[in-house]
This record gives sequence, C-alpha cells and structure tokens, in this order.
Amino acid sequence: MIVSLRGRLVEATESTVILEVQGVGYEISASASVLKSLPPVGQELQVYTYLQVRDDALALYGFSSWEERRLFERIIGVAGIGPKSGLAIISSISPREFIRAVQNKDLKTLTKLPGVGKKTGERILLELKDSFSYVIWLPEDGGQPDLPPNVLDDAVEALIALGYSPGEAERMVSQAQQQLPEDCDLQELLKVALAQNSQQRGERAWRRNG
Repeated sequence: MIVSLRGRLVEATESTVILEVQGVGYEISASASVLKSLPPVGQELQVYTYLQVRDDALALYGFSSWEERRLFERIIGVAGIGPKSGLAIISSISPREFIRAVQNKDLKTLTKLPGVGKKTGERILLELKDSFSYVIWLPEDGGQPDLPPNVLDDAVEALIALGYSPGEAERMVSQAQQQLPEDCDLQELLKVALAQNSQQRGERAWRRNG
C-alpha cells in the first residue's frame, strides 16, 4: 500500500496532480485541500495517499493530511460509496464538519454533499455512528486541530498495530490524553494508554469474579 508520496510537482489540473518521485511520475486524484495549497510547479509536495486496486488499473487518491486520509477510508467503507464519491465528499466538507454531522445525526448536512442522497446519508449515519465516539473536541475558541494532532494519530496507529480495534485504540488514546500535558510525547501517551486499559480490564475481571 502506498500511503504517502513526497516529490517534485510536475503538473496540476483541476482534479489531479502529477508528482515525480525518484524519477517515477505518479498521477494522483487530489482532494480540494491539496489543490488549494499547491506549491509552484517544480517545488516539493507531499501528499497522503490511498491506493485503489482495480482489475484494469491502479488509482491513487491524495490528501493534505493523515487525518483527511483516514476519514476518507472510513467514508468509502460505507456500503455504496466508492473512492470517487468519497473524494468528492472529502472535498466538499471539512473533517470537523463531517464528524459533527455524524455525531449529531445531521442528515440534512450530509445530503447536501455530492452523491449523497437520503438513503446514502442514512447508511453513513448507521455505519459510522460508533466511529467518532471518542473524538475529543477542544473549545471553539481554541483554534486547534479538527482531529487529534499527529502524536494522537500515531498513538492510535501504534495501538492498532498491537492488535486493538480502531475504536478501542481511539478510546484508549482519548482517555490517556486527559491525564497528560499537551506536550506529551508518543511513548508517554502509549505507556499511559496501555496502563489505563490494563487497569480497567483488571477492574472488570474483578467485578465479574467478585
């Protein structure tokens, strides 16, 4: 799986970019956030990518952040939504607005997105209702990231690699973050997350056996 590319911007159109990486050119269907912040042609650009493997071709989709890419993966995991539709959705709404719409069961907002009718919107709400249960929202005046910053994202990915489900990993990281300063590092966050989870499992086992 190609998850990111960094290279020289060769060309950009209304919907794609071409990156040259070590002599190889990659055509990438890019999200609106990528296209809005392109450097001049010839300069370096990094995009986070999703590779679609089809019978007749390989297709790359590019995003401006790891958080945007992860949200795209969740969207295309909904029945009936393919990568092209997922890219159109990502390009029409911010991650924060999309997640809030799902959390608030806001079908009206979802059905304003391209390719999302009432039935598709209802499937989104049904299939993603538990996906964002542990997203921590900072106060509106905080001006901070819409999704957890890189250290939180890295911690979630590390826990998934250890065998935890995405939902469980996000819960563990969210709970651990509340016990740590804002400038904590990845190792400290993982240590607290694993320790808290182990303690909670022990308490649940004690209750069952008590």
